Amino acid sequence: MKRQKRDRLSRAHQRGYQAGITGRSKEMCPYQSLNQRSHWMGGWRDAMEDRALTA
Repeated sequence: MKRQKRDRLSRAHQRGYQAGITGRSKEMCPYQSLNQRSHWMGGWRDAMEDRALTA
């Protein structure tokens, strides 16, 4: 896999995590591509788990 592609997916995960930490809905995912969307959702789910552990 090319580095550029990994970076995009990593960035999608990071942005999903940030959205989840700030309490945004998963419906707010800006990505249309299935691969990027799944990485964004993974980050969002990780953030939701982290929020539940700290609450």
